[in-house]
Amino acid sequence: MTKDISIERILKELYQISGFRISIYDTFFHEIAAYPQNLGCLCSLVQQTPEGKKHCINHDIMAFDKVRKQERLHIYKCYYGLYEAVAPLYNFETLTGYLMMGQTLESGEETRSLVFERSLPYVKDPEVLHDTIDRIPVRDQNTINSLVTIMEICAQYITLTNRMHLTQKELISEVHDYIQKQYDRHITIDDLCAQFFCSRSSLTRKFKETYGISIHDYISKVRLENSCHLLRSTSLSIGEIAFRCGYNDQNYFTRAFCKAMNMTPREYRKSF
Repeated sequence: MTKDISIERILKELYQISGFRISIYDTFFHEIAAYPQNLGCLCSLVQQTPEGKKHCINHDIMAFDKVRKQERLHIYKCYYGLYEAVAPLYNFETLTGYLMMGQTLESGEETRSLVFERSLPYVKDPEVLHDTIDRIPVRDQNTINSLVTIMEICAQYITLTNRMHLTQKELISEVHDYIQKQYDRHITIDDLCAQFFCSRSSLTRKFKETYGISIHDYISKVRLENSCHLLRSTSLSIGEIAFRCGYNDQNYFTRAFCKAMNMTPREYRKSF
């Protein structure tokens, strides 16, 4: 793995190898990143009832608590009989979150029967439940152990590279400040994910919730505000101002400026 790999990339690669959903939780047991975004098929089905969801949450919290106390990876079976694994994530020896992998069935008809029996009270249609169980990845014990070992290595990598060093609130504030200072550079959301070691979905959602504007729109807003300042206070050419504000194409800058200000950069300058 390279130094600039993002959290989302790590989760995606783990998923590609294992076929299991990979997620990261903070120490308050809130999911902050996952790949894929949707829950596994059985989880989605049983969590349609409050009692079914409660069993899922309680078993996850018990697993997280055991990892916190033992300070090492924990492999377990959830309430419904599926294998899951949780590994601790640290920042300078302080627990900052959990890496979770799941869910999979151990090969064998007896295992399927157990899952069916445990899940049936929370599912209305037995046929739907049978079809759902058939879609759950099945692995033998040796394969499960190997995949969990890879997961543990990734957890250690996240820890050693301090990927979990910011709370969500701190992260969004850091991204906000970064854009204000680096608006003259080429910035994409993927660049920000790599820079701050976070998932794309979590970053875009929390930024919009915090500031009421998308990251893309905020980058444009900062660039236009600075271009207005330069147009008012300097005699720099339009092309130079465009370049200094992160636009590689003067024509694109002019179009963006016109759309936001209802006048060209030249007309804006003349008005002052």
